[in-house]
Amino acid sequence: MLNNRRERVLVKTLGACIALVFAYDAVDTFVLKPVENTRTAVQAAVTRNRQLKMDFELVERAQKNLNAVQQQSLPADPSVASLMYQDWLMDQAGAAKLSDAIVTPSRPIVEEGIGHRIPFTVQATATLRHIGQFLDVFYQTPILHRITFLTINNAGNATSSRRKLTISLEALALQNATHVESIPAAVPAPPGSRPRLGDCFARHDPFRRINLAGPKRPLANTPPKKPAAAASAPPVDALQTIRLVASIWHDGRRQAWFYDSRTEQEIIVGVGQHLEVAEFSARVTNIDSDSITLASNQRTRVARLGETLRDSIRNDR
Repeated sequence: MLNNRRERVLVKTLGACIALVFAYDAVDTFVLKPVENTRTAVQAAVTRNRQLKMDFELVERAQKNLNAVQQQSLPADPSVASLMYQDWLMDQAGAAKLSDAIVTPSRPIVEEGIGHRIPFTVQATATLRHIGQFLDVFYQTPILHRITFLTINNAGNATSSRRKLTISLEALALQNATHVESIPAAVPAPPGSRPRLGDCFARHDPFRRINLAGPKRPLANTPPKKPAAAASAPPVDALQTIRLVASIWHDGRRQAWFYDSRTEQEIIVGVGQHLEVAEFSARVTNIDSDSITLASNQRTRVARLGETLRDSIRNDR
């Protein structure tokens, strides 16, 4: 029995605390935890739906890319693809005026889960302009093919403009390619987008004879001509006018060709050489089939075909 009022108050207070504890446990068990579990489940579902949406967009994009690639494939049958592509190469060689063209197909190479890779070799003689025209059409044709090796050698004496061309290339025939009746026509690049190889090769020939004769002396009693006054012109960004237009094999090593649209001159460099233009100076460390790597001020820059030196600076690694 409780002897006094204080003990009764303490007992009641203790009982109330115990009741509150049990009540909180009951509320937490039957109300708060279900609500929290529901909130967590909702957040997980939202995250999962967001990830599924991203995955769906990736799959949809991949499917579109696959459909586009399949439309650029040769026929799935490697024998049909080889014959079709060989005929196309001969037609393009004739259109580009390549003389004595020989197109040799090799045995198709099986690529598991993809299809067949069909190697070809093209040998011919032509001027550099016609070789450039052939390469322009090759790169403008929307089909799965690529050049793996290219050499251009002198085909005659020093005064001849004929050159010997050897190209190794590959065409791809996907196993799930859609029905292909013919190779699509070339899609010319927009005017001014990048210089054409045919025009570039026509301006520069590394095999031509260099004229070492000095300047002609003026005739006697002929007053020297006064230099014309230089017209004032706004400053020109030299790095913006110099563009990488070609990468070729010459004498067993690669050379990168730059073209200056301002001065209409070519700049040819090899690995280990320095490229110096205005305030820009860099050493050539590597030349690939479609790009050149330059090292300058402890930085590495990559200029790709069609890009200017200013573009390579913007794309610093």
